[in-house]
Amino acid sequence: MLKEQLQKFFKIDRRWIFLLLAVTLFVPIMKPLGLPNKTISPATKRVYENLEKLPAGSFVLFSLDYDPSTRPELHPMATALVRHAFSRNLKVGVVTYIAGSTGLIEELFAKVSREYNKVDGQDYVIFPYQPNILAVLTQMSSDLYGIYSKDRNGTPVRDMPVLKGIKSYKDMSVIVCVTGTAILDYWVAYVGDKYRVPVAGGVTAISQPGYGPYLQTNQLKGLIGGMKGAAEYESLIKQPGKGTSGIDALNLAHLLVLALIFTSNILLILIRYL
Repeated sequence: MLKEQLQKFFKIDRRWIFLLLAVTLFVPIMKPLGLPNKTISPATKRVYENLEKLPAGSFVLFSLDYDPSTRPELHPMATALVRHAFSRNLKVGVVTYIAGSTGLIEELFAKVSREYNKVDGQDYVIFPYQPNILAVLTQMSSDLYGIYSKDRNGTPVRDMPVLKGIKSYKDMSVIVCVTGTAILDYWVAYVGDKYRVPVAGGVTAISQPGYGPYLQTNQLKGLIGGMKGAAEYESLIKQPGKGTSGIDALNLAHLLVLALIFTSNILLILIRYL
């Protein structure tokens, strides 16, 4: 009798399992649980430390070059980086060389600027999309205003408080590129190496291993990799967000699968000896 009852477990309609998985994923996606994250990678911590050590008023340039296809991995880390910069009262400039990034950038700053009461033009500036990255990177080495005379709304930028004292790379404290493309390579080769300005990055998980050599040679001052990296950075700034939600969901899903496998094996052993 008991054996027959146990065997019913293996005849459960798989739709119940799918429903259980959906519920398991839904909860952390709606609200981050903040499961313990004890393994923060050194590369992620280096990015955090480079921003954390800057004095208030330092200028940080973010190159946010990703579109909706890589949003799930890269938007959470970009949000965490901007939150960190604003919490440290750093001046922020934003550039992009991917047309699909513009809407995501507007969405990010509309939300985060309200959280920290930051004012466009005074605390941050968003420059317009530029298609020719090499020409722009070269021009900014001598005169930022030669290529960016206005912001993305057409407002002249030269007299904006956020850009006071900023003319070229030598006036910038750190450049952070978050991208799903090879644009980070351009920042390293054409700016970091050539003009000795610190460059850090954020990339998709699949691209992360390729930047190992840059980290080893210190050409990259730090690297955030994929959703796990975003969750790590959120943990460092103590502000859980979409990165934490994503990792919580993955962890709970893995635990559910392991629990089902463990339960199935235990029941099989019991059935065999009954």
